[in-house]
Amino acid sequence: MMIKQIVLLVILFISFNSINAQTLTELENRRSKTEENIKITSKLLDQTEKEKEKSINHINLLRKQLNLRNKLIEDIDQQISLLEVDIRNKGLLVSSYEEDLRNLKKEYAKMIRFAQKNQTDMSILVFIFASSDFNQAYRRLRFYQQFLKFREQQAIDITNTKRAIENELDEIAKNKRILGKSKDYKSMEIVKINSEEKNYTSIVKKLQQNEKQLRKELEDRKKSMEILDKAIREIIEEEAKKVAAQKDDKVRDARYLQLSKGFVGNKGKLPWPTTSGIVVSEFGEHNHPVLKGVKIMNNGIDISTNIGDKIKAIFDGEITKIVSIPGQNIAVIIRHGDFLTVYSNLINVQVKTGEKIKAQNVIGEVYRDSKSEQGTFNLQIWKENNKLNPMEWILP
Repeated sequence: MMIKQIVLLVILFISFNSINAQTLTELENRRSKTEENIKITSKLLDQTEKEKEKSINHINLLRKQLNLRNKLIEDIDQQISLLEVDIRNKGLLVSSYEEDLRNLKKEYAKMIRFAQKNQTDMSILVFIFASSDFNQAYRRLRFYQQFLKFREQQAIDITNTKRAIENELDEIAKNKRILGKSKDYKSMEIVKINSEEKNYTSIVKKLQQNEKQLRKELEDRKKSMEILDKAIREIIEEEAKKVAAQKDDKVRDARYLQLSKGFVGNKGKLPWPTTSGIVVSEFGEHNHPVLKGVKIMNNGIDISTNIGDKIKAIFDGEITKIVSIPGQNIAVIIRHGDFLTVYSNLINVQVKTGEKIKAQNVIGEVYRDSKSEQGTFNLQIWKENNKLNPMEWILP
């Protein structure tokens, strides 16, 4: 009964430990990615730190940094919890192994005592030949052979159980070291986040004093986005007219269909349009980072990147339109079958309307803001009239 219980405990432990190990690995990978993004954000913040007047972009970067640190602390907390559970479970397993080892040693001791009483080959022969018939002699011989094998197996089991205990104790010690480091790391991150929150609050208060300028910037951006929206809808209408002229809304050339299918098939796997960068303003409606009670709408995502970074196409397509937009410099619109991708706030554009382009081909450079010494551009994805969240399409 005891052996069955131990086997069941070991099976359950191995099953849990496998899931636990996978989760710890996933957490470690996610934590590494978050730390990488924090490094990128810190570098971008360093570039804007010398500004006399902090910009909305600086605030967005600070807010992103705070969000990343909070996420990092959450992951560390999960890692700590999993490690503590793992240490407890390994402790239980060691206890069960030790109990099993004690019982194995007791059984082995009994066999040794039995063997000592029957230690000579002559005693065994007498035992076998004293049988009343051949069948009994055969059974006694088989019993002795099985006894020897069992004793040998018991010795092996004792050795293996000792080794298993040592391995689990090593794992416990290792996990305790990782646990200690994780707790220290969490403490350091809490100190950093408290400092950054104070800095963030201070800069927001200063920017709020210049509400008039902020509202003007907001209105200018809104007008720029309206111009861009109009250009996109014109492209969609032109495509609809082409289809109508063909008198069949299903008519598409093979390349058009291939691009549409390929774009959909790569959802969540499309490459980033920059070598490095961080999303500082997400898709959809959200609160203005400074102005209270003011909502802003983003038809795509704003990516802050290094000065002079090249902007690249995220999928094969055709340059459909290049538009000059006040406040957003140049916008490039690429068609990928039924889909459009839009890259705005560019300079030094290297493509022409009608040109075929491959994924990761350079389109242009991100505009450098002389005030903030920073480059931020907007990426949008449309499927005809529907705006899509780029974060669901590009690699995380």
